[in-house]
Amino acid sequence: MLSSSSESTSRKPLDSSWRNRRDMSEGSSWRGGNTVSRGSWRGGKAQYQRGGWVGGSSGAATSWRGGRSNRHGEPSHSRRICEFFQRGRCAYGESCKFEHPSRTPTDGVTTALSFSSLAPSQLESTARDHYLSFKRQVKRTSGNFVETWALAASVLDGPLRERHQAIARDLVDDDLGGPGFILHTIEACMDRHDEIPQLPLAEAFLKTITHKSLVTPLSIESYVSTIYRILGGVSGKRGLACFRSILTIVSPKESNYTAILALIATGLRELLSREMRILLNDNLSSVLEMLGDSIDVLKDTSTSVELQVAKVQVKSIMRMEQVVRLRHSDPSVDPRTETRAVDPTRSTFPKLIVIPGGNHDNDCPDITRIQIFPTLEEIQSDHVEFLPSTDFSEPHFYDDPVQRHIDTAFRLLRHDIFGPMKEALRPLTQGLHSKDAEAAFSAISSSLRAHLYSGATVEQLFIRPGSGLEAVLSFSPLPQLRSRSKAECRRWWKDSSRLQPGGLVCLVTSDDPHDPCMFMFVVTEKRVDDVEDEKLQFSLVSQRRNPSVSVKLVSRDERTLSLLSQAFITKRTGAVVDFPGIIPETFVPILKNLQHMMEDGHMPFSQWVLPSSKLNIAKRQETMDVPPPLYARKPGFSFDLSPIIPRAVDCLAFNPAHPDDINLQHLEARTGLDEGQCQALIHALSREYALIQGPPGTGKSYVGVQLLRVLLQHKWSAALGPIIVICYTNHALDQFLKHLLHVGIESIIRIGGQCRTEELAGKNLRVVSRHEPKTSGESYQLGSNFGSIKEELDCAENYLHRIRMARRRRVDQKGVSTYLAEYHPSIAAQLLGEDAEGFTTVGNDPIDVWLGREDNPWIRRQHGDEELDIVSLEQRAEHNVWSLGKQERWALAESWLSRIVNGANDHLFYHLDAVKDAEEAINSVHADVNSRILEEADVIGITTTGLAKNIAMLRGIGAKVVICEEAAEVMEPHLISAMMPGIEHFIQIGDHRQLRPQINNYGFSVETTRGKKFQLDRSQFERRAEGEPGLAPLPVAQLNVQRRMRPEISSLIRTVYPDLKDHDCVQNFPGVTGMREHLFWLDHQHPEDGRYDGAKVKSHSNSWEVSMSTALVRHLVRQGEYKSTDIALLTPYTGQLQKLRVALSGDFEVFLSDRDLEKLADDGFGHADGVESDSVGSVDDAPRIEHNRGRMLQKTALVDAIRLATVDNFQGEEAKVIIVSLVRSNSNNEIGFLRTENRVNVLLSRAQHGMYLIGNMRTYRGVNIWDDVYQQLAERGAVGDSIALCCPRHPDIPIECSNPDDFLRRSPEGGCTLRCDQRLDSCGHRCPAMCHSQALHDVFSCTQPCPRIRTTCRHACPKLCGEDCGPCHVTVTDVELPCGHIADEVECCQTLHPEKIRCLHPTTKIVPACQHKVKVPCERDVSQYYRCPAPCEATLACGDRCTGQCGTCQRSHKECQRICRLPSSTCNHLCARKCHSGELCGSCRQPCQVRCPHSSCSQPCHKPCAPCIEKCGWACEHMGQCSLPCAAPCDRLPCDKRCSRKLKCGHQCPSFCGEECPEDLCQLCCQDERRQRRVDVLEWKLYREVDLDDSPIVVLSCGHFFTGETLDGSLGMTQVYTTNSNGEYNGLRDIAGTLSTSGVPSCPDCRIPIRQFATRRYNRVVNKAVMDETIKRFFVDGRRRLQELQQRLAAATAKLSLDNIPEWDDTVPGSGASSVLRDRYLELHRINLTLQMVKRQMDTEHQPAKKLFDAIVSSRRRQLKTLSMEQRLPELSLTGPPPAYNSQVLLEAEALHLQVRAAILQDKMRIAAKVPELQEGLKNADRPGADVPGLMNDCMEGIKKSREWKLPRLVISLSQLYAQTSQLAGRYSAQYRARTVEWSDYGATAGELLIEALQLCGTFEDGESFREDVQEALKALKSTRYEKVSREEVKAIKLAMVSGFGGMSTNSGHWYNCQNGHPFAIGECGMPMEVARCPECGARIGGLDHELVHGVSRAEGME
Repeated sequence: MLSSSSESTSRKPLDSSWRNRRDMSEGSSWRGGNTVSRGSWRGGKAQYQRGGWVGGSSGAATSWRGGRSNRHGEPSHSRRICEFFQRGRCAYGESCKFEHPSRTPTDGVTTALSFSSLAPSQLESTARDHYLSFKRQVKRTSGNFVETWALAASVLDGPLRERHQAIARDLVDDDLGGPGFILHTIEACMDRHDEIPQLPLAEAFLKTITHKSLVTPLSIESYVSTIYRILGGVSGKRGLACFRSILTIVSPKESNYTAILALIATGLRELLSREMRILLNDNLSSVLEMLGDSIDVLKDTSTSVELQVAKVQVKSIMRMEQVVRLRHSDPSVDPRTETRAVDPTRSTFPKLIVIPGGNHDNDCPDITRIQIFPTLEEIQSDHVEFLPSTDFSEPHFYDDPVQRHIDTAFRLLRHDIFGPMKEALRPLTQGLHSKDAEAAFSAISSSLRAHLYSGATVEQLFIRPGSGLEAVLSFSPLPQLRSRSKAECRRWWKDSSRLQPGGLVCLVTSDDPHDPCMFMFVVTEKRVDDVEDEKLQFSLVSQRRNPSVSVKLVSRDERTLSLLSQAFITKRTGAVVDFPGIIPETFVPILKNLQHMMEDGHMPFSQWVLPSSKLNIAKRQETMDVPPPLYARKPGFSFDLSPIIPRAVDCLAFNPAHPDDINLQHLEARTGLDEGQCQALIHALSREYALIQGPPGTGKSYVGVQLLRVLLQHKWSAALGPIIVICYTNHALDQFLKHLLHVGIESIIRIGGQCRTEELAGKNLRVVSRHEPKTSGESYQLGSNFGSIKEELDCAENYLHRIRMARRRRVDQKGVSTYLAEYHPSIAAQLLGEDAEGFTTVGNDPIDVWLGREDNPWIRRQHGDEELDIVSLEQRAEHNVWSLGKQERWALAESWLSRIVNGANDHLFYHLDAVKDAEEAINSVHADVNSRILEEADVIGITTTGLAKNIAMLRGIGAKVVICEEAAEVMEPHLISAMMPGIEHFIQIGDHRQLRPQINNYGFSVETTRGKKFQLDRSQFERRAEGEPGLAPLPVAQLNVQRRMRPEISSLIRTVYPDLKDHDCVQNFPGVTGMREHLFWLDHQHPEDGRYDGAKVKSHSNSWEVSMSTALVRHLVRQGEYKSTDIALLTPYTGQLQKLRVALSGDFEVFLSDRDLEKLADDGFGHADGVESDSVGSVDDAPRIEHNRGRMLQKTALVDAIRLATVDNFQGEEAKVIIVSLVRSNSNNEIGFLRTENRVNVLLSRAQHGMYLIGNMRTYRGVNIWDDVYQQLAERGAVGDSIALCCPRHPDIPIECSNPDDFLRRSPEGGCTLRCDQRLDSCGHRCPAMCHSQALHDVFSCTQPCPRIRTTCRHACPKLCGEDCGPCHVTVTDVELPCGHIADEVECCQTLHPEKIRCLHPTTKIVPACQHKVKVPCERDVSQYYRCPAPCEATLACGDRCTGQCGTCQRSHKECQRICRLPSSTCNHLCARKCHSGELCGSCRQPCQVRCPHSSCSQPCHKPCAPCIEKCGWACEHMGQCSLPCAAPCDRLPCDKRCSRKLKCGHQCPSFCGEECPEDLCQLCCQDERRQRRVDVLEWKLYREVDLDDSPIVVLSCGHFFTGETLDGSLGMTQVYTTNSNGEYNGLRDIAGTLSTSGVPSCPDCRIPIRQFATRRYNRVVNKAVMDETIKRFFVDGRRRLQELQQRLAAATAKLSLDNIPEWDDTVPGSGASSVLRDRYLELHRINLTLQMVKRQMDTEHQPAKKLFDAIVSSRRRQLKTLSMEQRLPELSLTGPPPAYNSQVLLEAEALHLQVRAAILQDKMRIAAKVPELQEGLKNADRPGADVPGLMNDCMEGIKKSREWKLPRLVISLSQLYAQTSQLAGRYSAQYRARTVEWSDYGATAGELLIEALQLCGTFEDGESFREDVQEALKALKSTRYEKVSREEVKAIKLAMVSGFGGMSTNSGHWYNCQNGHPFAIGECGMPMEVARCPECGARIGGLDHELVHGVSRAEGME
């Protein structure tokens, strides 16, 4: 009955009010820190309270979003509500100062007060008060238990998700006493106490622990499981006793009797689902019996919702019990007794019940224990697999229909997926290396998409973040690719479907053919490019390696992981089998969900889907009256139909309990729906389980959209939650969701990543969930679990490294040491510790030494046939490991290796398992967050696979309605997943008379004799619509008005749909242009391809039909009337499809209709005007567009002009013209699957205007449906062996085509064979073409010669008439130009504009800018934009002449290219840089020239040299040998004797004793040139004049030679040696306090430094100078590196802006807040690492002087036994105490390190202040507060050291740093209450430091420049002002910009110390010429006229 419902109209303002209020409250403070669960607790949803279920009626107007109203209907927030009154009693009564709202009954149900009565402003405070009261009472473990649990339930009723999670945590918190409180409650429920009412307590307790907000969230599942574990007790004894006690006291007289029974049943089921071992408790049966008896009391008197809930839960528990008991029982029936029916006649002979199990390790009666993927033993097994029948009359070991149905669905679906795969793998597992195995595989895989790759091995094991353990499989190159190039191979692999990511591959390996190993993987990455620069290299195309691909185990257990590592270590080879059609992601969730449903034991609507029992078959066949949905059975409920009524002025409603009262004519008139659609709408709304059948073209998707609009109208009033729309394919789902968008339904969430629709991109759950806030508990779980994953992966990587080492037969010493220390400590002590004499083995690995010191000691050895006893060997080794022989050592070592690998496998599995647990915890948090989003949606779109994958998340969103689109195409195992607990309305829309679900195993199809037993491709829709034995068919609403096909076509499917009617719109469909008939069957006798001998082939084809179809398509396209979507060519076979694609791709046609011209112009292919344009692209790469006088032709392949598809893939589609190639044509009249009515129905119902069948009629008439089609077509005369075409110009001319060639002969251009008799409008010529369509005629290009005469000249046009004439290109001569010159060979069209003709006559012109004369062409303008080519005459700043040109040097001159070649200040190299006038040459970058007799320095020249510590080689017979290292100043005296050795010439050596003898400098034999050289600069003697016995010569490294007196004086020998009165050297002078003033001594002639390796006499002088220079370089290089780091720090700090904080996503591992900040500070961490390295390198241990000092001490210790080196060293020592500047450089480095730490800390604090949620996302160790104490303490330590060394600059800098950090720390501490250290302590200390810094500002030069900064810092410290960037930071940035390498510290000159010990340098000559101030302390430094001021001393250490 139709009525206008005021109730329905009154809900609309409520819904609108809610939406407005939600928008206004978004982000408000009442949300509680972004912890409000959006939509998780809706108003209007039924909530159980004392006395009944409330708040769920259709008329309920309470909602927590909507606030509350006073008795006048106006909002009232004046007084807070009394919380005691909320809990049921208040001692003050009416005198209470808080509000006591009245409770008014609604529809006979008492409405209890809840949060729905609160305004948003009161919501958070009330929830907080309730929670704190609950927590306080739990902690006391005393008081009113009922009140405490009522408080918990009230909190759970509220919307604050944070409080829900807190309730769960508190109940299991031992410190709070939660477990004890639960135990006391259970005891109180079981014991009778006068002071504690048992029933109210039990009700409150059960209501809390079964509350949806507690049991649904996955993130707190561990807490909830603990609660139920406490409830259950040992083996469930406590829990069952508790439930028994409650059932004992509950009475039917209680007003809430049914509600309590529902709570008991729900609580018991929740307990059993978490503690399944209780199902084996014998006491469970008695509890279930009591519960069943309590329910049966009201069996016939109550139909309440609670009673239905209790019944469903009890049935589920009983099924769970049966499953568990079956799991623990043994099979008692021999599987061989199973019989199989092959006769279609049903057998009535009794059959034995077969119980599976025992045939192999994966054969179990309980499907929950069956592994998803086949095991090796299962594949090898020859036993017949147990496959139950879907026929319920067949025997089955399960009596319960639900369990039987799920068991059957699981087994059949699993066998459908893996059955053919197991058959293909079985030969390989039984004989991998046999050729027969490969042949058998090839034979079996001929009907299966499988590819075999031989020579396969596990090439690598690695861990990929976010994926876990992966492997790289390599295999031999494919034979078909070996002769191809790399580019061709790469293209082949890229186009191939092989080894696609997500596909299943199987690796079979074995060393023993009788013991194979099998691994199943999923491909994770397919690379076709050869990547050489990555650490992990794998690719299918590589130059040096075999093809390889990365994979991941489908399931990882400990044994599989161990076998995989063994295969990797031993490099086993085998075969890889690729199954491209098996994608685990598409079926694993389905199978797992079926297992879960079997454990759960619950399937909604089973009473409509399955028979109840065999005894009730007769009754079930009579009638099936499906009631309305549960939510619609409440009194007064009616559906409001106004959303589907255009321009509705009143509400149209109907009562679902009385659907027959509907006036369908009135409904049809109001809604615009036809009769069938109206009936389907009412049918679906009035039944909880509804089927709607939509024949082709009847608009079933449209009806589904209207259904959704009506249901959404009642979303809030009926608490429907989001409506779930499921489809089998992503394409169908996207199409349906697009329809919803078009009618204005925007609140849609699309789940799944395979969406290809742009409109739905922003509706994807991944996109929407990115910005969803998380609770603090969720953030903590994410942070901790992400941290755990990183730690566990690091540990796993360490153990995986050991496995990799084992593959190379090597184990790192650490692994061996750890193993031996743990299991064989005595062996470890012998090998790795000290021996008996106290020595420890160093250098080589001790294990290597023990095994024989070979290069690769872990290579496997052959030990012969002798088996060694490892145990006895270990016992001997424990005593003496060196007593073992070599063979025994190797055997023992290999046993260790094996154990280490096994241990590594165990640890690897443990850590990977921990990673899996952490990932599951993270996914649970994400699922909870996603659930909050889904609860807000109106519609959730998901595929069946996606639904199974997300079933745990979807179960908790409170959805009550599921709509399945294209349900007849969904396999029943897939559809079962949609039957989730809580679903109350299930609507299936489809057509079971069209295509059935697709399966892999044709033997399971209902179309085969064998398949009738299984019927896997029979959908639940078809099964329930058609009925089956024991189960009557359900009522089906059929749509009966089609709007697609013209009547002639729709009549072909009338046998399938007898009641189908044609809408008026199809009566006037136009005919098919170019065809005589609109519907025709072209009969032929051409056989299909191949010899028909019954052989199995993958697909079929027919070449004649290919040619005929192509010709017909070409003819239709030439009509110019159809777009590419209007014509479809269909075929049932993929083989024919491929041939058609090839044929159509190679055939091109020019076509275009005038109506497409504008569209192509809009798409950028051209313009609609007559502008000339060349053709775009080519035939191969783009459509070709040609213009012809305002029209356009498009040349394209025919395959792009139509739609080409198989019949199966065209369901749901339509086209104006359909051409069908039927393919089959044979003498046996075999038509394959085209005999199926469903497929034929689809084929015949796709066309709108016309359809043409091409096939052998004799072959097809043997099938009834095809014979009926023939009869109808024959009656119309639409059957024949030739097809009639129609010329659009001459329709009376008959055109018959029976062969493909007939189209070309009889209709060459789409018309007839006559010539076109129409005139071309563009030129007036007669059209020379054959008769064609008007569309082609309009764009025809005339081919006559052009008759047009140009107006610009008299030359004839050489083009065709149809072409544009264009400009005249005839060449003319003697054309006078405006400049007066004559031009030859000019095109005629150019003479129209002579001023545009280029004059190339050479002319001399003057450039105005520079007045240079240049010779250029006449056309060239030199007045502007001209670059003069004359040489530039300017002189550069460096003094060189510019080498550029005049024109290029107008703005700036060319850089000088001359090489500098100035001498370096620290070496003899010349500067190799280009001219750099104004800049210093800088440090020398050439190789260092320092050499000695032992070695040379390998560093660049500016780097400090490592001193040579080899023994000095200077020795002679008179003075002995130097005892110091080579680099030390020698400790022996020079020998003044002449060398007594003879030269080769026989004469005496001319040099000193102890020097190298110069063979070519004999005074008597050498060349005259050398004898004439001056060698004595004191007496100016020549070499020939010198008495060598008195004055021997010294030869320098440069080749010059001088007398000893000359060099001794010039090199200052007296500064290092003492002499007697005769000038003889008699002692060593102390040189520790002296400093070389002129650098390294050099040759008096060429100034090349003297080298140690050439001259030894001056080693003491030279070595001292070289060491001083080395020390200087050491510290200069350190300061330079610190300056570079200072610049990097300033730049990095400047980038740390608050405006560029990246977003983080806790849903992705490695992308949380901590990871984001880690990436943000990556540059600062790099600076820190570099700085630490610099500090280590600048440490005392690395200083050249320290190295040399150590070498000297070691040398002395070896020589002096009685007297220590320290006692003699003061006489000879070079070194003293460490100089002051050493510590200064280290202090500067430490200060820079503190600046880096402070920069990170300060940035963290600033971000935390701006982005508060960052604090929650960080780990504890990463939070800013954790770094403050350490940084402040280190700052204070640095300040103390700077004071000691009198460095006021460092003191001031660190004081400012301390103050700034302490200020931010104070703000952070106040914001986050992180008072681990009192802020006042930091603030007071910072103030004292800044005051001291102010005083220091006046103690050194330029100190006043610091004063302003210090004062600002002191002012900021005392105030609350905060600046984003301090002045100190700005100054640091400026300093970094202007400072750098090349300063004073890198010059030559000398170093000095001020009076306070601070070093400074003086450049140039190194002597002072002016007075200055010390930059550190302000003391006077420098001097005048080379005289130092008082207090300044030489800095010997720096020199």
